[in-house]
Amino acid sequence: MSFSGAIESWFDKEWGGGLILPDGWFGRPHDSQHSLTSLAENGDSLTMILDGDITLQFKKLKMVSPSPEELLFRSFDSLRFEWQAPDGGPQEAKEYTSGEVRIVSAPG
Repeated sequence: MSFSGAIESWFDKEWGGGLILPDGWFGRPHDSQHSLTSLAENGDSLTMILDGDITLQFKKLKMVSPSPEELLFRSFDSLRFEWQAPDGGPQEAKEYTSGEVRIVSAPG
């Protein structure tokens, strides 16, 4: 199943948003607005890069639900989340096997 069209269309309309991972906000709520740098689908994998240095790689993603307020990702087998430390430190990573990811439009 291809989700690229729905994801790209949401970012075209909303520009970007705050990132909520399965364990909570990445950064301070609504302070960081992340934009789409690239998107690739290959077999059962979807890789989305935000701001050039934040990578979300979903395996067997089953649902993407766009709305004006948010872009929702749920029902995946795994998610690898990678980001660059803000002070230029080493790349960090987390793995998730359940939950949901939301990219939330800025309020107002």
